[in-house]
This record gives sequence, C-alpha cells and structure tokens, in this order.
Amino acid sequence: MSESLSFEGGLELQRGPLGRVLFLACQGFALAGGLVLLALINMSLISIIGRKLFATPIRGDIELMEMGAAVAIATFLPLCELRGTHIKVDAFTMKMSAGVQRSLDACGHLLCLLAALILAWRTGLQLFDNLEYGDVSTLLSIPLWIPLLLIVPSLILLALASAYRIFICLAPGVRS
Repeated sequence: MSESLSFEGGLELQRGPLGRVLFLACQGFALAGGLVLLALINMSLISIIGRKLFATPIRGDIELMEMGAAVAIATFLPLCELRGTHIKVDAFTMKMSAGVQRSLDACGHLLCLLAALILAWRTGLQLFDNLEYGDVSTLLSIPLWIPLLLIVPSLILLALASAYRIFICLAPGVRS
C-alpha cells in the first residue's frame, strides 16, 4: 500500500496552471464536505443527547442528515477521482504493460466522466423540477432544490477531474 492520505499525495497531478487550479478546487470542495460532515456529526450528537437526557431531539435531524450526507459525499468525489483513489480491482491487469494499463485507466476515467455528466444533467433537471413545483422536505419544509444546487457543482467538478485524468493517462511521458 503506497497510497497516502495526506493532501500532498497528488503533487504529480498539479502540472501546469490547470492542474493546480483543478487540484485546489477539488481539495476545497473536499474540505467543505468535511466541514459539512463535522456539522452533521455534532448535530447528531446533540440530537442523541437531547433525546436520551431531555426527551427533546432535534426536529428533522434525519432529514438534515440525509441532505447533508448527500452534499458531503458529492464534494468528496472530485478529489477521489483526481487522485485516483477510487477502489480499483487490478488483479487481472497487473501483469500487462504500462501502456495497456494506462489505456484501461483512461477507459475507466472516461466512464466516470460520462457518469458524472449524466448525473449532473439529471440532477440539474431535478433541481429545476423541484424549484418549479416547490417540493419541500416533510418535517422541516426545506426546499429540495437547495441540496441539489450544492450537488451539481460537485458533479461538474468530478467530470472535469475525470477529463484531466484521461489527459494524464493518455499524454505521452506523463506518469499517472
């Protein structure tokens, strides 16, 4: 296992101004998602303590947890894709040449790019649909377009990160 969990683990991807900007954007999204997750953990803790000690949980805590977790997860995806830290089963390709491995990696990133674009498109359509019809959550009446508005930029950034990874895989003399 040579993967690093530090933020320095993607320095080779930061080639040129585009690579640096993309890496910083992905890193910023992931940090924002981490802050959302920390807020959700604190809210859940307060709700559990309130429920057990005072019989007064936070109203709508499950709704907030669902929406917040969806937003947080979406913000982590671009950095995972850019750093290539998605789960990858390479037992069959380990003995293939480096060129074949790079080509297969590029195909995988292309599939991720297509999935991200389709998800961004469909989520954007859902956003406009929820906005038009005024859909809200059950307990708190939070407009459902708000979390979708926060998810779409993450999916677009995921598509950009996938496109950059395809470039890295196919560029001659570039180590991915």
